[in-house]
Amino acid sequence: MKKVKLSLEAHIWYREPIKNPYDMLSCLFEVVIPSELKQYLSELMVYTHKSEIYQQQSPNVVFLIYSILRSIVRGCNKIRSNSNKYYILKPLKKSTVAESKVFLGSLSLDEYLNPYLVFENVFEKQSVIDMEIDLFEIVEFALGNFIEPPSTEINVSFININRLIEACWLICERTE
Repeated sequence: MKKVKLSLEAHIWYREPIKNPYDMLSCLFEVVIPSELKQYLSELMVYTHKSEIYQQQSPNVVFLIYSILRSIVRGCNKIRSNSNKYYILKPLKKSTVAESKVFLGSLSLDEYLNPYLVFENVFEKQSVIDMEIDLFEIVEFALGNFIEPPSTEINVSFININRLIEACWLICERTE
């Protein structure tokens, strides 16, 4: 079976194509900070279960956030699937990190020490395509007024995308 190469599609939100996932992460965190991105994703999730429409005054923001999140999923998968080429950071040792000073968010201590583990764990449980479908469904339900609730699978993708954002931020911070 032939391996399919997915574009990072950063040209949608960065206005120029980016092929290297590390370059994409640098550009990404110039455009938006992780806490804002996670906040937008959380707000989108909340609106999937409301009868109100998210960002009714400026829905263009939703499409920007969607394309950024989609690029993150694709970039993380590219790093994971080309681990020999892209795993450039050595994991931190537990002895070098004071556990009381570690902000884990949704990551385990091991994932904090080695953010590449997040990619392995996430894509072991979910495919890129499944995550993209769920992300689309999150946006669709946040922008629409539906009687039926969205599928429960979007909760898994919501958690996993949050974890990917945190891992990307750690990698970006540690490569500077």
